[in-house]
Amino acid sequence: MALELSADSFDPPGDPLDEVMARLRPGFVPSLEDVGLLFEATRTVQRAFEEIDRANTVLNEVSDLGEQIEAALEDGLSRRARAEIPVLLSALRTQAARVERSEAVRAVANRILGNDDGDEPESLDPVPALTADLLPRVPSVYDDEEEPGSSLADLWERQERLERVQDRVRRERVERVAAHLASLAEKVVDRSFTDTRFTRAALDEMDRAYALWCACLDEA
Repeated sequence: MALELSADSFDPPGDPLDEVMARLRPGFVPSLEDVGLLFEATRTVQRAFEEIDRANTVLNEVSDLGEQIEAALEDGLSRRARAEIPVLLSALRTQAARVERSEAVRAVANRILGNDDGDEPESLDPVPALTADLLPRVPSVYDDEEEPGSSLADLWERQERLERVQDRVRRERVERVAAHLASLAEKVVDRSFTDTRFTRAALDEMDRAYALWCACLDEA
């Protein structure tokens, strides 16, 4: 079972170990305290490598699970199975949290090994936001001014034509939001959830987009 580690868990060697290493020379006989310090330093490094291996395993597992969730999300959206989507979005959040915890431990391990690469890299691009205002507008009867002298048959034909256009636009609105959700899931999974800021923002946007998708379904 993987150890739950933080920056305080490793107890990295400090000045006493440096002093022991400075005294190591031909003929030097280390004390029991010196041996203990060397042993603890070796164990600390060993644990750091073990945690990096575990972090790599987590990434591999999450990558596979993420692809499965992404495929299930696309399928649910295509079937308009609105009750399934929140479960899948929650599953994505669970995997994202798992990676975030694992990568935090990896960062500690890398610092122990002297492989600290600095701050978290910036997201490659911002998370696109989709709102109702950005969707095609559903036309209304007020968009078609009635022509003077129109017969009842003409009015009926225009009404039927308007309803066909409205149905098409409503379907398009649903499909646009579904494509937005699927695209965000793909981007998160492609990055294996490792871009923390992008992943958090994308998951929040997916929650908003799901609400918009449901609203569009209610219109259709």
